[in-house]
Amino acid sequence: MEPQAERSALTATAYGAGWVWCAPGRLLHGAWVVLQAGRVVDISDQTPAGMQAVHLGPGLLMPGLVNAHTHLELSFLADFIAKPQGDFMGWLETLVNLRPGYDRRQAKESARRAATFAAGQGTVLAGDITNTGRAAWAWAEAGVSVISFFEALGPARAEPPEPEMKWEGNYFSAQAVACHAPYSVPSWRMQALKKKAAAIPLPMSIHLAESRAEVEFFTGQGADGARMEDFLVRRGLQKADMDLRAGRPLAHLLALEVVDSRTLLVHGVQLTPEELIQVAAQGASLCLCPRSNLGLTGAVADVPAALKAGVNLALGTDSLASCPDLSIWAEMRKLMEVYPELDPEAVITMATSGGAKALGLGEHFGRIVPGYCAPLVYVDLLETKKNEVLPAAVAGGGDTVKLTIVD
Repeated sequence: MEPQAERSALTATAYGAGWVWCAPGRLLHGAWVVLQAGRVVDISDQTPAGMQAVHLGPGLLMPGLVNAHTHLELSFLADFIAKPQGDFMGWLETLVNLRPGYDRRQAKESARRAATFAAGQGTVLAGDITNTGRAAWAWAEAGVSVISFFEALGPARAEPPEPEMKWEGNYFSAQAVACHAPYSVPSWRMQALKKKAAAIPLPMSIHLAESRAEVEFFTGQGADGARMEDFLVRRGLQKADMDLRAGRPLAHLLALEVVDSRTLLVHGVQLTPEELIQVAAQGASLCLCPRSNLGLTGAVADVPAALKAGVNLALGTDSLASCPDLSIWAEMRKLMEVYPELDPEAVITMATSGGAKALGLGEHFGRIVPGYCAPLVYVDLLETKKNEVLPAAVAGGGDTVKLTIVD
């Protein structure tokens, strides 16, 4: 893929497939999707006349994927950091110690490879956490629209720039605001950053309830919580200066009034069913990173409880420091492995429209609807019955089943 601004083809082209998944509850047999200038202009049950028509095959045509949480600029760490073994604090210590000495040329090439891989896997939109802003070019080069969330830490470090967003043709890019976590950004700064984020209609991102250490830090009980407190003290952040408003991370954020429909909570591994109901009531989204969460903490958020509560769920890969690659297909499969009772359509929704909504772009990405953006993804399945299409796509997409990027 290449940035939409560089595309000059304005003629309409119709793409047909054995199955077309437009949105939750809308799986069409033998439909055609008309694209023009990088956007969907029509969906038809007959071959449109008067334009180029390309039949892709008996498989599944679906929206491009959304990676709602990753850290592209950490891609270089894949060669230096050991595979996570369930020790979140040990991994965090290693990450912080390794990061300062990186080679910028190597980091640039690592980012390019990772973004190119993600694009080839059908990712069309990413929510990318950054401390430097140095990875946005790699997403643009790969043709993946991106929100670069500039991450604030501590009482003063890494002040995010003023939020902004722009379209270049159908290529979207933005710089937005992220607070690292409730345990690492003092209350007063988090509230100020939430106000700053409100300058554009995109969310503020916050890592939340990722580990047992975080919960124990808030309760003041447990060995992992003590390790986290010591880690922060060694970096100049005293617990007494945090102004913690509650004994649980989510309750603290709710007391600060920073959780609403423009808040993207990430991980949520330690959230209880009751807390997930609170998340849904605020209209916030929750991004799951199944492979990273399992590697770092040995668990994943309570997805059945989140779905029951009505939380909008998205999927992310996290970084290559905690995950082997940036494949959202692999995240879907891992989630189905952990929760085999999940409906594959619900999981595909997390990877498409759920992610787009979580990033504040639910009216542009994640569905095949007139006016929405391409690229789309064709999953090359054999002749398949309707009730087998989506399970087959999740089971093989980006792995044993070939993908075609349609734009």
